[in-house]
Amino acid sequence: MDTRIFITGIGTCREAPAHIETLKTVKTVLRAEELALAAVSAALKQIRNLELDTGIVFGIDNSIDRCKAEFFKGLLAEGPIGASPLLFPYTSHNAITAQATIAFGIKGEDITIAGGAFSFLKAVGYGYELLHRGVMKAVIAGGVSENGAMVIVMERLFHDEAQKKKIEGAFFREVTGYNDTLLHGEVMVKSIEESFSIVEGFLKGENNVIFH
Repeated sequence: MDTRIFITGIGTCREAPAHIETLKTVKTVLRAEELALAAVSAALKQIRNLELDTGIVFGIDNSIDRCKAEFFKGLLAEGPIGASPLLFPYTSHNAITAQATIAFGIKGEDITIAGGAFSFLKAVGYGYELLHRGVMKAVIAGGVSENGAMVIVMERLFHDEAQKKKIEGAFFREVTGYNDTLLHGEVMVKSIEESFSIVEGFLKGENNVIFH
């Protein structure tokens, strides 16, 4: 039997819940961090057994910009004593991705893509390549901004009748490269939230999405 790539979990979050189910308790600082963890949690609840060989690829748009601004504001105003040790880790785009690996015990590849409005779409494409090339058996591909998060879990599974109910990621086979100005004709994606809507529309069968 051949193996194909399936979407086995989808999670979205625009309002962080009071409690987020994780394997390990982590302290959150940013709202975007809470949104990302909640979206991952929602997606993983749909999966019976997540592969040990699982990676995570997150696209980060503007989610840490405000935190970086506050950190450097204190640093410039007061020198080293004004540098907040609480905020310092969040001056790195990889901070939110790293928190997800800790919270959910993810031990595979840990990758952050900071590419503006297209960060999420690039993360999904990169995640597909990790699966397609056999580097990982499962990938959590997500995107997060200050106002929302979306996560898609993709797995390499044996194709049989039992899998028909799952949404096969045929769309991702069309990923051959990236051009930030060419998507769905000549539509510009102005924010990462717009890319969430595009993917949601595809999953509902409302549109087709192809990268060139």
